[in-house]
Amino acid sequence: MTTRWIAIEGLHNARDLGGVPVRDGVTARGVVLRGETVVHLTLEGGHQLRALGVRHVLDLREPDERALDGDGVLAQAYQRNDVLHEQVPLAGSDIAADPVGRDRDVLRLSDRYSEYLDNGSFRLADALARTAWSTSALYVHCAVGKDRTGVVSALLLKLAGADDEQVVADHMLTVDRMRPVIEQLGRRPAYAHLAEPDWDAQVPSADAMRLFLDRLRARGGARHWLLDHGADSETVSLLAARLRGEDALRASRLERAG
Repeated sequence: MTTRWIAIEGLHNARDLGGVPVRDGVTARGVVLRGETVVHLTLEGGHQLRALGVRHVLDLREPDERALDGDGVLAQAYQRNDVLHEQVPLAGSDIAADPVGRDRDVLRLSDRYSEYLDNGSFRLADALARTAWSTSALYVHCAVGKDRTGVVSALLLKLAGADDEQVVADHMLTVDRMRPVIEQLGRRPAYAHLAEPDWDAQVPSADAMRLFLDRLRARGGARHWLLDHGADSETVSLLAARLRGEDALRASRLERAG
């Protein structure tokens, strides 16, 4: 099977949400990429990311994280509006106080994942809706590209029609890539709390993700979550079509809208 990992200089944990099995096929490549903080990008890595069609970055870090750590080589592209940068914080607290990465209790972790969605709320739905009408690839990141990014990725994969175990499998891919990312972060002032991490607690929990997906389903699922947070029905259908690579349907709707 073709790998979903993407080679971008400076990044260890970047992958395409394309290639995940869904009903009648797989998710489309080059629509949504997920990964770690852009601060780890080298200059060449920044060029590589943009060469992949990324003109939209969804940054899930808290304001204090960004204030301390900045935007790296993409800072000028953000300032020039060459790349749309949307910051939608999900933790809702000082990142060092986030129990994820320190707490191993599955129920508390799944609660926290649900809180991430609640904290993102209308701003998150609005940012994802923009992807429906865009030709740009979207790069979604937090710090490690593991939990906050995992929640947004899970929402998108469920919208595209992936079953729970495919979502969990995507979530767990990060296990093999997280150590070098966390080691880099631990040397940065914004993430001093990761200098000596609890490695066992840092490992993503498949059971916590399953419980989160159960709770998302109890709230009506990914489509209803987006609709309940301000996205209109046509936009949500268009986003699902783009994620599934249904180009004919998407082109028809874009033509009618234009």
